[in-house]
This record gives sequence, C-alpha cells and structure tokens, in this order.
Amino acid sequence: MTDKTRNYMLFVLANLVTFTFISLLQVADGWLFVVFLLAMHSGIALFVVSKKRFMVHDVSVKRFYDRAFIWLALYIPLLLYKIVGYLFPGTYHGTIARIAMTCVIVASVTGSILNVIGFYKYLFVERVTSTP
Repeated sequence: MTDKTRNYMLFVLANLVTFTFISLLQVADGWLFVVFLLAMHSGIALFVVSKKRFMVHDVSVKRFYDRAFIWLALYIPLLLYKIVGYLFPGTYHGTIARIAMTCVIVASVTGSILNVIGFYKYLFVERVTSTP
C-alpha cells in the first residue's frame, strides 16, 4: 500500500469518525454527550495528521480538507442553539431544532461523501488531457 493510499484511507476514516460522532452529538445528553464530543475531536485529530502527511507531497489537497471543515462548521449554529436552550429553556423550540438538525446532517453528510469521492478522483483516477 502506498503512502498516498494510506493517507487517503486516514482521510476517509477521519470523515467517518468525525461526521458520525458530530451527528450523534446532536441527540446525545449527559455523559454520552461528552463521550461523543471526545470521539468527534479524535476524528478532527485524524484530519490534522492526514493533512500534514498529504501537504508534504501535494499542497493542492488542502481544498479537500477545507471543504470537510466547512461541512463541519454547519454544526456550530446547532450547538450554539442547544447551549442557548439549556441556558434559557423558554427560547428553545424543539420542532425547529429537529428540522434544522435533520437538514444540517443531511447536507453535511452528503457534502462530505461528495468531497471524499472528489478527493478519490483527484488522487487515483487518471487525468485525461487532450492534445490538439
């Protein structure tokens, strides 16, 4: 297995761990919330390790990591709304929160999958160039 393949598999694992646990984090309470939060951050650590390994050989892969972090950033408003709901219970509307959570999960997981596929194509599918 080449370094490129190992690093790509690490990127895929980072996506899987991070997006799984950040999605589960949306419905977790109590100590389970902390466990899922730690697991999500371990996925982010895998992103960092994978990115450092790839950037040594090809700086243009940074865009795939940036996209992954953008999809993760969609969760920030949900987490902030959840915190506000704990601090001010009268302002939290459960139905709106569930709809927003579902939309963000669907959008971010879909975007992440498309990013992983695009990264695979970039790394492993031969680029065909036409000559006039």
